[in-house]
Amino acid sequence: MRLGAVAARGGDRQIDSRWVATLRSEGIDEERPVVLFYLRMGNIAASTRERILDQGLALMSQAGLTGVTLGLLADQVGMSKSGLFAHFRSKEEVQIGLLQHMAKFARAHVVQPAMSADDGLPRLKALVHNWFGWAHRAGLPGGCPVASGLFEFDDVEGAVRNQILAMESEWRGLLTQLVRQSIAHRHLRRDLDVDQFVWELCGIYLSHHAAHRFLRATDADRRAHTAFKALLERAALKTTARPRRSPRVQRAKHDKE
Repeated sequence: MRLGAVAARGGDRQIDSRWVATLRSEGIDEERPVVLFYLRMGNIAASTRERILDQGLALMSQAGLTGVTLGLLADQVGMSKSGLFAHFRSKEEVQIGLLQHMAKFARAHVVQPAMSADDGLPRLKALVHNWFGWAHRAGLPGGCPVASGLFEFDDVEGAVRNQILAMESEWRGLLTQLVRQSIAHRHLRRDLDVDQFVWELCGIYLSHHAAHRFLRATDADRRAHTAFKALLERAALKTTARPRRSPRVQRAKHDKE
């Protein structure tokens, strides 16, 4: 589709001729199809680099990090490979840039909304609710790129793996912090093994990812939330029940009275 045709047709957001001229001046090939995923994210005025990252994020969610090649990304954006090299010097630089871009995107859809919940368990619950299935709700055509990256780069040493490791460690650190806050507010029991709780919670998420993306299970959301509820029940404060008196003791007490 030519950019001029897109500008003339408009759509949810009107694209005027000045914006089309800007794209052409930046080396966009109007004869190539342009995937307008970034329009859904409200990034009409984004820089060329941000526009590339938006397109790459959509591609990465479907094809994984290893599936994002410079040639394919250039075709998706509608640029030449030489134009793409003006912003990214290597495939590795593209992958790291996409991971960093995804972190900001996920923070806006998962973390920030949860921070408005009350401290302790309400905030932890809000975060997990936003986390399970977040990529689909945020408008990405595929799944969570980091969840896929954990398997793509498990044995591949290098800067990309280090970036995924840093992001995953930061995320687990946030979960650990919220669990500890829940304990401090007496929402969860004091003797809870926090590391084990976070380990099992991340396992639920990865199982949800596999069920939703690979198995295409329609009950993935329900099962993930059921598993999280069971995890919380095991971590809840233990209530000390008063021992019940036997009928004989109760009759003896009644006779004395």
